[in-house]
Amino acid sequence: MRHFSLLALVALFFSLPAEAQDMTGAIRAQASRSGKGISGWYASRGNQPVWSGEYLGGLAQFIQALDAHGLSPQLFQLSAWDAQWRNPSPDPGKRAEVEVGTTQLALYAIQSLAYGFVDPTSVHPKWAAIPRQVTSYQFLDQALQRPASQFAAYLLEVVPPQDTRYAEMVKTLARYRQINAMGGWKDLPATAQPAGPGSKYPELNLLTSRLQAEGDLPGGTAKSRKGTIDNRTGDALKSFQFRHGIEPDGFIGASTLEELNTDTSVRVNQIIINIDRLRWMPRSWEDREHIEVNIAENALRVYRDQREISVMPTVVGMKGISETPVFHGKVQDVYFRPTWNVPTSIAKRKLIPAALSAPEGPDAYMRSHAYQVISSYGSSTVLPNTVENLNKVASGGLLMRQGSGPQNSLGLIKFIFPNDSAVYLHDTNMPELFQRADRDFSSGCVRVARPVELAQFILRENPGWSPEAIRATMDDPNVNDRRERLNKTTSVYLNYWTCTIMGDGRVRFDRDIYGHDVTMFQKFGLQ
Repeated sequence: MRHFSLLALVALFFSLPAEAQDMTGAIRAQASRSGKGISGWYASRGNQPVWSGEYLGGLAQFIQALDAHGLSPQLFQLSAWDAQWRNPSPDPGKRAEVEVGTTQLALYAIQSLAYGFVDPTSVHPKWAAIPRQVTSYQFLDQALQRPASQFAAYLLEVVPPQDTRYAEMVKTLARYRQINAMGGWKDLPATAQPAGPGSKYPELNLLTSRLQAEGDLPGGTAKSRKGTIDNRTGDALKSFQFRHGIEPDGFIGASTLEELNTDTSVRVNQIIINIDRLRWMPRSWEDREHIEVNIAENALRVYRDQREISVMPTVVGMKGISETPVFHGKVQDVYFRPTWNVPTSIAKRKLIPAALSAPEGPDAYMRSHAYQVISSYGSSTVLPNTVENLNKVASGGLLMRQGSGPQNSLGLIKFIFPNDSAVYLHDTNMPELFQRADRDFSSGCVRVARPVELAQFILRENPGWSPEAIRATMDDPNVNDRRERLNKTTSVYLNYWTCTIMGDGRVRFDRDIYGHDVTMFQKFGLQ
């Protein structure tokens, strides 16, 4: 793409004949056809032209600079706009069309940098638009109050998310682009058996250099005798595996080799789409304290003023069967020792077949798991566990619930944020699953590894809820579905990020378990 010359654009626009009155009317007409927002914005300016040559140069510089943020100028058709700017029509109507279109272009570019190039609702229909305290119009107004020479620099300073993770992701993008431009990583060879500490590896120097370059092997290249992987290199492999969502055993198996040999161009594209996902999040002043669940990473984090104050493993919905949706809400209630109203889909697919095929018989199976057949949720009448009734549950004629207690699938506490997917955060009766690297085992809800710690944060504005009080209530057999209404709701965001910045500044890549990356690549033209 050609370099945009401020002087050339200035000369083009100021060589046009003065047709102020004709332009005012033409802009008013064009703006009215472009919607209330644009029409009102131009009306507040007396329908006067905004884009002189100097400000056009500033806008061009701004859009070109977006490439560093993963937003290619091609996404905004900058070359086509440049051609129109350099060849203005003598017709006021045509010039008004370019004038108003340029404003729309500026708003689009600002919106893309501030709040996302991709509309999250186009990828995740359950995501609700987040009300923004500063609109794209306001950012543009503020920039136009500066001299044209400061237009681009001002927008690049105030428009991007101020989240420290965002700045680190942008730096990471630049680093991986540089690696890719230099030819990327050299492929590492496979071995007959997974290679790890104590075993020889044919390209050990290449392996250790690679682990050093990505920060997994600090302090210089390991000194291994006769091409043998030592323990320090094995620990570096574990670090690499952890950063890529692989069970960290320190051996180069098939999954680890696949991640080691993933082309850097793929990593660049992953970083680009996940930078955009970060833009979907609220600004720090819009939601100071909140909870984030990264579905792809199987992790929950608690944030206060952009600072991570807690992180814990989670279990999320099974891919292709009961995937956890991407959306956000507000936790309003905490339930101690909850009962579980079993969705008919889960009862039909999983529980009823298990009960009917149980060696001990369906009635014994149901009783041992505290499952009950009922006519309606909330009913105090429990029906017999007959084969006929169980088949009615499977067909939707009757319902099923699970009583409270340690055997309950929700564990001893759940956190409710109203949504139409019946998804919430909760404890679990299967804590051993948190030790797995792949943790997509739930029926759609999010199981949390440290529920007492999470409850303490969520109940922070409700007096009397110390960790000891929370634990005691969870363990009290006399408690049944006790509801604690929150004095202050807490926002929770169920996100899907396959590339993030870890607490130590290193980049983490997670597998696209639900296939959402494919849609994002398409929208960015990165196929």
